[in-house]
Amino acid sequence: MANNHLKQALELVSEAVSNHQLSVEAAANIRQWLNSEAFAEYWDEIESAIARSEWKKLDDAFYKVLEFGTGGRRGLMAPIGTNVLNDRTMAESARGLVDFLIQKHRGENRKLSVVIAHDTRHNSPEFARVCARAIVAAGLDVHLFDSFRSTPLLSFAVRYFHCDAGIMITASHNPPSDNGFKCYNGHGAQVVPPDDTAIIDAVIASASQPIPLADYDQALAHGRIQIASEAVDQAYLSAVLGESVGSQRRLSIVYTPMHGVGGTSVGAALKLANFSSVNLLASQSVPDGNFPTIPGHVANPEIPKTLEAAIEEARATGADLVLASDPDADRLGAAVPLTGDPAGQWQTIDGNSIGVLLASYVLDQTRANGKLSQNQYLVSTLVSTPMAPALYRKAGLKVVNNLLVGFKWIAQAIDQSGPENFLFGFEESHGYLKGTYARDKDATVAALLFAEMAATLKSRGQNVLGYLDSLYGEVGHYGQSAFNLTLTGRDGAALIQKIMTSFRTHPPAQVAGLDVVQVHDYDSHRTKVLKPAPSEQPLPEPSGDLLMFELDAPDVRFAVRPSGTEPKIKFYLFARTEVPAEADDFALSSAKAQTATLLAALEADLKQIADQIVKN
Repeated sequence: MANNHLKQALELVSEAVSNHQLSVEAAANIRQWLNSEAFAEYWDEIESAIARSEWKKLDDAFYKVLEFGTGGRRGLMAPIGTNVLNDRTMAESARGLVDFLIQKHRGENRKLSVVIAHDTRHNSPEFARVCARAIVAAGLDVHLFDSFRSTPLLSFAVRYFHCDAGIMITASHNPPSDNGFKCYNGHGAQVVPPDDTAIIDAVIASASQPIPLADYDQALAHGRIQIASEAVDQAYLSAVLGESVGSQRRLSIVYTPMHGVGGTSVGAALKLANFSSVNLLASQSVPDGNFPTIPGHVANPEIPKTLEAAIEEARATGADLVLASDPDADRLGAAVPLTGDPAGQWQTIDGNSIGVLLASYVLDQTRANGKLSQNQYLVSTLVSTPMAPALYRKAGLKVVNNLLVGFKWIAQAIDQSGPENFLFGFEESHGYLKGTYARDKDATVAALLFAEMAATLKSRGQNVLGYLDSLYGEVGHYGQSAFNLTLTGRDGAALIQKIMTSFRTHPPAQVAGLDVVQVHDYDSHRTKVLKPAPSEQPLPEPSGDLLMFELDAPDVRFAVRPSGTEPKIKFYLFARTEVPAEADDFALSSAKAQTATLLAALEADLKQIADQIVKN
């Protein structure tokens, strides 16, 4: 940048800080980019934004360095900025990972390698190549998928190629404006402490330095970048099909990949498994990062309305089941006819209930197949339904469910507890895994199992919702719900912290007419006992920014945490109502209504409390 232009731009930055239009932190990062030749290609863009006085945009883009959360780095794409994703921050992410790997494996005297895959989002192929070029320039080899693939396939590929790390370019179910960098360790699991913080430290250390990029064609010609072959896909699909626990296949399925990668994994597996009828929803089968036919362009199967087009197709064709995966095909959504009649009303199934259904089906079928061992175990998280753990404990099996949010903790628990006895794992946000071929949630194996379950029940004259009702008869009616408050930008981040601080330091005395009796703080590792007599007790691991509030009623609680990947604060609500032994339809309906009423009251009160915190 010409000296006079640089001087003028820097003067305007200082003036904006003085006028409280730009934060000190953002100004520091902008100055770093303007004063270093490493960022020369971005100078014109920065200068133009400064000349247009786009201070809010600049502040949001530069006020911090985008951090690793529960799924790595994820956020808005923008041409410039430290808190957004672009070629530069992607290259920094890759270089930081490489520097970490070199330090971690120093002295091993072997060639290190990384496998990279990407989804169908805007810029995903380009970002994957940028990462590959940065990694090769730093001396490592790369296995690269040259077309879109699923996130669980990337997890599988790390193990298949015996790589030291993996990178998945995806923002999962975020809006089209977003993308992400998901980092995997040599086990195929998302990175956990201390590696995650060590990687981001390495990324920060590289942020002020030039990041060399190898020539892509030359790296390809010299074998430094190797394109992954279809053999990987075949091995992955074979591993998924090996997790089958049932033989029934007579079922009509409508499946939507929601414009994502699922046709290569979920759709392919269902067809290879020989289900009698698999209808890939034509209107949503074309890969498209805009997700054009999805309501709100947010392809998240947790949102019931995203399944509406598939349900209409199922109703028109007389299908038995609707399945859906998010853009990177690690989450599964499902819907079934309410009464079993495809022409009638359909019901979407929430993530916790899918988890209960699949966990119970796997347990039942493993027992029926004579392969159940008392050493086998279920893995789940603190904010997932306690119903599946109750079913497994009733069967005399082990449960690991004292885990924070994020499938990386489930993956870690699998390796720590012994992969050979892992039976099933899930989290409330529609993530499920059976098998040890991968270390991340997988919509493909979940779809296979759900379809098998529905076909098995159909062969017996039963349906999915009736099966779920029978499980309530075993352990009681567990209900759960969740809601988010979305607060974007720097101001939003401050409000999220304000809400967390208020709930942590001044917990509500009552919610929904019930006393709050205990608060478990997984950040300070303390449990505050509020009633009947105030006291404090130590709280063991895990460690994370999560608060769990126990109320004065059995199995009634709620949790609060900031999202690690999105500008949201999340609330998780849980309630349970006893169900009489051999309850009839009326008794079960009454129990469901009682649970629903309590959950609604919890949500209303918590929203009011949070609103007051924001306003004050």
